[in-house]
Amino acid sequence: MSTTEAAAAPADSEPRDERIAFRGPMQRLLISPEIGAIVGATLVWALFWATGQQFGEASATLSWLDAAAPFGIMSVAVALLMIGGEFDLSSGVIVGSTGIFVGIFAQRFMGNGGPLWMAIVLAFLAAACIGWINGWLVNRTGLPSFIVTLATFFVLRGVNLVFSKRLMNKVIVENINGETIKDIAGFQWWLSDKWNYKAASFGWRNQVFFGLVLAGAVLLVAGLLEQSLKRRTDRPPAWAPVGTVVGLAATVLGIVLAHTTDGVGANLLAGLVGLLGAVVATVSWAAWRYETHGPTGTFSLTGRALLLTIVGAACVLLAWLVTRPLKLDDRRQLLSIPPHAIKVLIGAVAAVVAGGLALRYALGKLLRARSGGQTVGALAVPRVAVITAIAAGLGLTTVIVFLQMATVQGFRAIVLIGLGVLGIVLLLVAKGAARKTSTRAQLLPGLIAVVAIVGYAVVLRADSHAVRFRAGLFTVLLLIAAAVLANTIIELHQVKRVAFETRPDRVGRGLASLGVFLAGGGLALRLLFSGQNIYRWIVWWLVITAVAAFVLSRTKWGNWIFAVGGNKEAARAVGVPADQVKVGLFVMVSLLGCLVGVMTALRFGSVTAAAGVGKEFEYIIGAVVGGCLMTGGYGSVIGASVGAMIAPITLNGIPLSKWNSDNRFIFLGVVLLAAVLVNQKIRKKAQEAR
Repeated sequence: MSTTEAAAAPADSEPRDERIAFRGPMQRLLISPEIGAIVGATLVWALFWATGQQFGEASATLSWLDAAAPFGIMSVAVALLMIGGEFDLSSGVIVGSTGIFVGIFAQRFMGNGGPLWMAIVLAFLAAACIGWINGWLVNRTGLPSFIVTLATFFVLRGVNLVFSKRLMNKVIVENINGETIKDIAGFQWWLSDKWNYKAASFGWRNQVFFGLVLAGAVLLVAGLLEQSLKRRTDRPPAWAPVGTVVGLAATVLGIVLAHTTDGVGANLLAGLVGLLGAVVATVSWAAWRYETHGPTGTFSLTGRALLLTIVGAACVLLAWLVTRPLKLDDRRQLLSIPPHAIKVLIGAVAAVVAGGLALRYALGKLLRARSGGQTVGALAVPRVAVITAIAAGLGLTTVIVFLQMATVQGFRAIVLIGLGVLGIVLLLVAKGAARKTSTRAQLLPGLIAVVAIVGYAVVLRADSHAVRFRAGLFTVLLLIAAAVLANTIIELHQVKRVAFETRPDRVGRGLASLGVFLAGGGLALRLLFSGQNIYRWIVWWLVITAVAAFVLSRTKWGNWIFAVGGNKEAARAVGVPADQVKVGLFVMVSLLGCLVGVMTALRFGSVTAAAGVGKEFEYIIGAVVGGCLMTGGYGSVIGASVGAMIAPITLNGIPLSKWNSDNRFIFLGVVLLAAVLVNQKIRKKAQEAR
């Protein structure tokens, strides 16, 4: 801590309540429920974007967004229910039930079929009744919600089979279209139709896109600085305003030049101009507006910070060295390449390493128990041996399965991106660890991280065949390097805030929110005017997510949902209508399930009796990846919405990257588990940093 920060800290040493302790914007992000989903979705998207020549194009993006929309809507609904402390295992089958009801009613009611509007209204009423019954039974009987809704699941599945086979003579309801249903066009326009914008109708699309993204980035950085640094009260240095303007101009010039070259020659110089411009602009703005102090401590690195710096730099270097002999388009299986003796050696090494780690852990736990005075039973040693053997077997199996699954192309991408990102993250962690010693100490790992990111950007640029990789990815990485360099310099000189300040916090949040909105608007604009088909349920998904997030964070109903999920009896004791909240959540899940069912039926023109069966687990997975706890009382609908993207991104990215599609479910399972673990780990670490 700097001398200025120390002076600003409270004089007493009493610990402050963690609920009112000040945290900067990045720390608040790290302890947010959705961090695991954001990290997981971003890394999976980046992996396929870097390996698939067509994955980053508008058509592929809209394809996985289209697949994610119904899952996103239902994941949001299930997330709200899980935050309220309950589950709904009928959330998947009700999608199929309502679609089947609409199709049968519109074609067979009273012989020739009833009006579609009446079918849809009755479907929503039926869904609301089902949700009410689920909630009422949970409240009245005290049974776990998964038991009640599991019963509902079986009842609805049986109803689907009986009615579809008895009335349609098959297990599918077909011909839900204009040929058999006269008034369907209007409902299709609202619920399932598509927009088709032509790029030619908006010739300045790319320029506006870059302008909005750049403006959004500037506002986001300004908002983060406003929430992190202490306002200056004296006169700023004369060079600060000039540096801010010149830096912004250089940033714009560098980005424009980088995207008007072929990505091989001149854009290296353009990228460096943009990088330095962004650093100058950010540092100058910080010096202009925020308080400064002299650097503290020494430049030396010791302990954990030194180790992390060495390991991080080694990972980035290995990411380049390991992939050099491997070809980008080699699709051979890894297991088919080495001779049999090498395969045996690889398996043996995997077993020894896994077994050794397990043995070390088990023996350490055993020794700690003995040193603490606990009695160690006679079965302790055999138990350690069994744990070691199981770990060795799992290590051997995991490595063999991976070598069997992975191709040279896939392995190359995983190593290049995985090791590179890991190394950069370790360097940034080392920077944070070093700053706890002094502001000077964080300078070395920060500069090494900048050099590593720039080198990584150059390697990826030379490694890519497509111009969008050489220019787009290169520019993004250089901007990240600029952010790290600017942050390193600012932490060396600027005074960080240690307490809440109402007006700067409000202004900072407003600027950051506006920046995210502008950048997101630029991306949406580019997709809308891409000349591709955009189905309306993507818009429904975004609107429902926004409304649910507002309700959860800005209304008394949101507070009630968290309270009921955390402790129903305590919530009831302070006047929360707990039973009504739970019933309302069940009704909401059923209503949104009906909406997805109607949209699906109108779009595809048919619904099978098995539609939605098993999807309830995918909705729950999306909610859990988004940060919702299984015990209730904590979570995020935005995180659930982002978590719902991971599966569609994976299922669309694997074929576009020309990987073996047989491995998609294994890959998906690993990614989802990793996202949950990242969520838990980062949140725990951030909460420990007071």
